Amino acid sequence: MKKAVYMGLPTVLVLAVLLYFASFYFRYHQFQVWKAHPKVYFVDNYPAMTTLDAYFWLRYAKEYKNGTYYKSDNDTLRAYPTSTVKPHPVPLLSAMISWFSSISGKSIYMSGLILVSVLAGFFILPMAYYFWLADMPIAGLTGAFVGAFSWMYAIRTAMGRVDTDLLQLFFMFSGSLLILLASETKSNRNRLIYSALLGLNFLLFGWWYAHYGIDVVYLALFIIMLLIRKVEPKQIVIAALLFIIFANPLWVIDGFGGFVDFFVNYGKIKSVSTGDFPNILKTITEAEHISPSKVIVYILSNKLLDGVGLILSLGMLFALGLRVIPILPIVLLGFLAFRSANRTVMFLAPFVGAGLGFALDMVFHKLKFDGLKANVASFFVTVILMIALLHTTAYKFIPLPSIQAPIVKSFLQIKNRINKAAIFSWWDYGYAIEDMDGYATYHDGGAHGGARTYLVAKALISDNETLLYHIISFMDSYGVKPIMDAIEKDNISAGKAVQMAFDYSKPIKDNDNYVLFTEDMIGKFYAISYLGSWDFKKEKSYPDGYAMYYCSGFENGTFTCDKGFVDIVHGYINSKIPIKRFLWVVNGRVKKDVDLHPNGLNVELCLTKRPNSNQLDVDFMLVCDDRVFNSNFNKMFILGEIDKDKFEEVYNNFPYARMFRVK
Repeated sequence: MKKAVYMGLPTVLVLAVLLYFASFYFRYHQFQVWKAHPKVYFVDNYPAMTTLDAYFWLRYAKEYKNGTYYKSDNDTLRAYPTSTVKPHPVPLLSAMISWFSSISGKSIYMSGLILVSVLAGFFILPMAYYFWLADMPIAGLTGAFVGAFSWMYAIRTAMGRVDTDLLQLFFMFSGSLLILLASETKSNRNRLIYSALLGLNFLLFGWWYAHYGIDVVYLALFIIMLLIRKVEPKQIVIAALLFIIFANPLWVIDGFGGFVDFFVNYGKIKSVSTGDFPNILKTITEAEHISPSKVIVYILSNKLLDGVGLILSLGMLFALGLRVIPILPIVLLGFLAFRSANRTVMFLAPFVGAGLGFALDMVFHKLKFDGLKANVASFFVTVILMIALLHTTAYKFIPLPSIQAPIVKSFLQIKNRINKAAIFSWWDYGYAIEDMDGYATYHDGGAHGGARTYLVAKALISDNETLLYHIISFMDSYGVKPIMDAIEKDNISAGKAVQMAFDYSKPIKDNDNYVLFTEDMIGKFYAISYLGSWDFKKEKSYPDGYAMYYCSGFENGTFTCDKGFVDIVHGYINSKIPIKRFLWVVNGRVKKDVDLHPNGLNVELCLTKRPNSNQLDVDFMLVCDDRVFNSNFNKMFILGEIDKDKFEEVYNNFPYARMFRVK
């Protein structure tokens, strides 16, 4: 294999190791900032997490550590009342957290945070080595640098982001590297070793990510590379069999069915979901499709550099020749960012960086010199390029918690009051509730969509508390199985099938059901409304939501707010929009209700009374139309108005959380 003479492997490895420790320190420093602001990032023994999915892996890690994970195949806390099946074996991320906790003596939560710093930069080493073998060492190192510090990867592997993104690039670059090594070695013995290691890499990747379609892709590329290098057919068969055996034959077979899902549907947003229900992905930020100009600024913050790097990367990929084949899966996933979900930008970032480094590789190739001086020169040129790019990266990025500390505190307070519960709420905090409180939830970050989420959304946006009660009572008894059976087996339309929940008038079977509202649902009400207002015949929604104002002053009957002026004397917003009603809401109770105009918007000033004091603090002001104002969410959470025959308030920490028992 031809290698760059101006940068030897020791120089590449030194820079790669330095980059890894820079990546480690970048995320470790974020935790140090957290410790300097404990009120924001810590509640009791619970440090902040910056992805809601983290609580899924952390709960399974706790169960695995205390020996309860395998006691039942069913996860009774998820998709209440039907439950879900636990992954088998225990997810690798959860197992690693558990092992690290046992070895280090750290808590499960702290172990998860430490592993974020440790794992996020692992991909740097195989990527750097791959490009060194391909005679483009500066491209590999610069690509690893941009990949590790790009905005999207920094966000998706930030401190508190305990999730599977941490090792996806590592497993894919390692797989590409092993294909390159196996295809270019002259030794049959070494080829077989590389083949076994390649299979082992994807065994671990399958255990890590539980998507096996990628196995089939790499197996196909592996065989193609061996054919191109004119390896004996017998050796190709043996090598392929070793891959399959070490990767787990059952997972590889399963991968043939998952191939289309992984590459065609990864991040793709469809118009509807199963049974013609609205697709929840349209309400999830990370699945959002964004314009090309927005895609590239998720890499470096300078569009010109991104554009130049992207263009140069195309030249680099062409210059790689046949050596581009093993990394094609990563390249294709990266370019999916231009047509699907923005999360795939993390696969594109390393190649944009590699494109910028490729320009320097071409310069050094033209100079044609080697030895110590060449190594020193290439070393410092590479470092200077990284320093020049640093200000366009996310190196100063400090992530915020996915759940505000007061809401976490509310969850812990609720846990101390109620032993057993099935929580009817929005799905976002489902994993956290299951983990911190040990309560069952109707839907969470993995058990959502279709009839389940539609019914929850419909109940929250409806102006009828009886309908809310009927839906909860129906789901408590049956889940959504009768509805899905009616759609899939009896060929009944989804619009008609959901009526069985709307019309279900039997009382709820026990006292363990609770409706939980949290402050974040105010901002998410538009998404909830999108899903709950779905018109099955027209296949469209009529979403609605709040405008949230933050006010800094009040003088002569006028509030000065971030979105303008609210005049409650004459009844106008910004002297143009009439105010229909103005309500003073203190600790979730209406203290004053003033009618101003026959038509217009409703304004709710939300205040909190300080403990042991008569002083009121303004939290925010909500502006909404009648549809939102009359919703169950607004009536119960914001105004505290409930049908006392059906609901009973059991917890009120307004505006952060509020919970009602279903009678």
